[in-house]
Amino acid sequence: MKIIKLKEIDSTHKLAVRMIENNSAFECGIIAETQTRGIGRCERKWVSAPGNLYSSIIKKLPKNKDMCKISLATACAVHKTVKNLIDPEKKDYLYLHWPNDIYYKNKKLSGILLAVIGSWIVVSVGLNIRSVSVPTAISLEKIIGVSTVSAEKTFRYILDNLNDELSLIQAGRFSDIREYWLQNIVGINSEVTIKNGNDSLSGIVRGIDELGRLILERDEKKLYISSGDMFENEKKIVVNYDKKK
Repeated sequence: MKIIKLKEIDSTHKLAVRMIENNSAFECGIIAETQTRGIGRCERKWVSAPGNLYSSIIKKLPKNKDMCKISLATACAVHKTVKNLIDPEKKDYLYLHWPNDIYYKNKKLSGILLAVIGSWIVVSVGLNIRSVSVPTAISLEKIIGVSTVSAEKTFRYILDNLNDELSLIQAGRFSDIREYWLQNIVGINSEVTIKNGNDSLSGIVRGIDELGRLILERDEKKLYISSGDMFENEKKIVVNYDKKK
C-alpha cells in the first residue's frame, strides 16, 4: 500500500475525507509529522505534538460493512502492534478500552476514528510515540524508555496487523477478534455510563457480542451498544493494578 508522508496537514482524517469527496481517493496510508487541526471522535480536538503518529488509512469498504466489527478489528491491530514493541513484563498493563482506545496503566496511548463515505472507509489512528500534552495520556517512549521508535515503521506494523484483522472478518472469523477483546478489555463486570452525544445510559459491562456490540446489563436486561464513550463514575475506567489480572 502506498504511504503518503506529509510534514504538516490540518488533519490526516480530513485530508482522506477530502480525497474521497473530490473523487481522487485510492487505497493508501497517510501520515503527518504534525497536524494543525487534528480531530478525534465526536469532532473533539486531537492535540498533535510533533513526534507522534498521526495517520489515516483509505480503503474500499469491505463487503462486510459492520462498523462495530471493523472498529474492534482496528483496535486489535493497534494493540497487537504496541504489545510487540514493549517488554513482556509490561504487557499486562496494556488493554483495550471500548469502543476502540488503547490504554496503558490508566492512561490513553492511542485513539481511533472511523468514517464511511460512499464506498470508502477512512480509518484514522493517533498514537502517542514521543510526547503527550495532558496528564491522562502516556507515550510509547515513556513505556519503552528509549527514543528509537519510528512513527512510520509503527504505522507499517499497524497496516499489516489491520489487514490480518480485516481478513479474519472477511473469512467469517470475527470470533477470533471478539475473543482477543474479551482477553484484553477493561471494565468487565464494572458499572459504567455510556455516553453518545447528549444521551447517556448506565449499566454493568458483560462483554462483547458476536456482532461486536458492547453488552450492557441494566435492570436484569441485556442491552447491546454499537457506539459511544465508556465512563466509570464520570471518568474513564480505572484499573487497580495492585490486583492480579
